[in-house]
Amino acid sequence: MSIENKLAELGVTLPEAPAPAANYVPFVQVGDMVYISGQISAGEDGTLITGKLGDSLDVAAGAAAARRCAPTAGASTRSPHTCAIRWSRRAG
Repeated sequence: MSIENKLAELGVTLPEAPAPAANYVPFVQVGDMVYISGQISAGEDGTLITGKLGDSLDVAAGAAAARRCAPTAGASTRSPHTCAIRWSRRAG
């Protein structure tokens, strides 16, 4: 099953990825692993979701922030605004 099919099955749609707000590499791919950086959580009104889990955010609020951030992080790997570094693993 493709990633797109699995996301559709879960009812998740990827938004348009925003252009990077600074000069950084938004993701690095090493073999079949992707490392994503520079992502933030924002509410539906655009305000940043801030806090520390266990301090100012409870588990439910942290999970909600992650649900807001994850689709945008996934979309950044498919955006025409991004360039990435892709390394291949070498045996040995």
